[in-house]
Amino acid sequence: MAEAIDHREVGRQLASMSGVDLSEARPATVRAWEARGLALQALARGDMAEAQRVMAHATGGAS
Repeated sequence: MAEAIDHREVGRQLASMSGVDLSEARPATVRAWEARGLALQALARGDMAEAQRVMAHATGGAS
């Protein structure tokens, strides 16, 4: 089995690919990108419902 990649690292990589520098970003911005990483991992597992829950929670939407 492949080694699990931390969702925070996935979020940082996504931000970097999008041209966002998280080294000077506000904590809320960093958390939003980390949530995107977690949601992407849920999508990779085929769990759309979990990805939607993660993003709804991260954006303050209803769960």
